[in-house]
Amino acid sequence: MYTPFVDFFRREYLEGFIKAGGSKIKFYMSSYPELRQELFRELVRQAAACGYAVAQVDAAAVTKMHLMNNLYQAITANLDLEGYLRSYARRVIEQLGYNPDEVPTNETFVDWAVRVHGRVPERLRPETRSVLERDLFRNQVITRAFATAVMQLVADELGALERKLDSKDRELLYAWLRGENPRLAELRRFHLFTRIDRYNARLFLRSLVELVRLAGYQGLMVIVDNLDVLLARKETGRLLYGRAARDEFYESIRQLIDGIDALHHFAVILGFGRELVDDDKLGFKSYSALWMRIEYEITGSRPNLFRDFLDLDFLPRATGTPSLGRDLNA
Repeated sequence: MYTPFVDFFRREYLEGFIKAGGSKIKFYMSSYPELRQELFRELVRQAAACGYAVAQVDAAAVTKMHLMNNLYQAITANLDLEGYLRSYARRVIEQLGYNPDEVPTNETFVDWAVRVHGRVPERLRPETRSVLERDLFRNQVITRAFATAVMQLVADELGALERKLDSKDRELLYAWLRGENPRLAELRRFHLFTRIDRYNARLFLRSLVELVRLAGYQGLMVIVDNLDVLLARKETGRLLYGRAARDEFYESIRQLIDGIDALHHFAVILGFGRELVDDDKLGFKSYSALWMRIEYEITGSRPNLFRDFLDLDFLPRATGTPSLGRDLNA
């Protein structure tokens, strides 16, 4: 499958702006859900090929979507956090001067280094934790609470803790990282005294992107499709999302736009149908603080692919080629 748009996105963003440290939030509209899905599948493939971690969120399948911490939780539910921490642990081993490929899967790094290289565990454990502290706590992009949780999990993976975490401890820390908000009483023994909420979720999202980078990825790309669910109705005829919930979501996106420069190596793509633009009472236009930031820019006879708000249905007509191999004007 070939499309000039996908090539453009890969060249200008995945291999260009985002890789260089920039961040973007894109709004891609189409009356054809299958067009968006096909496009997003290809963008996911391209992002993975370029070394990005990718999270795909179906807004219609998420119970709650209106608060920023709901969005954070939906993103982390579609990411392999354990895999990222294992990858980061391997990079820590490399920083310590060892080859992670030589460490057996059924043995921790510290136990292996003691057995094979004669290292003294009382010295190697603090040395390993020192590398983690430098990467995490001296990293101004990562919040201290996020760093605390990650350090304990990775140190346990490496065998650098004085007392190994049991399976319940590990699951509790992962639940906290995913934004599932376990009880604070259970978290205090891990020196965690806060939970992820609507006010700090953007800081934790920034920390999440940096964790992905520490794991060796170029950055993080998030795709949220089917935002039309904001206008959906229940069988009773009542709206699935009430006015307050819709406005909360619009405000979350508005805040994300205004704070996008504080994020690095991060791309967000929001996919939706034309109803979210055409419905003045329920759609984007109903929340002027958001609409003022995303409303249509000046357009000409050819599409401006750099636009943050792009009408995908216009691409086939403007370029004279079927989008993603499909002629929608036939």
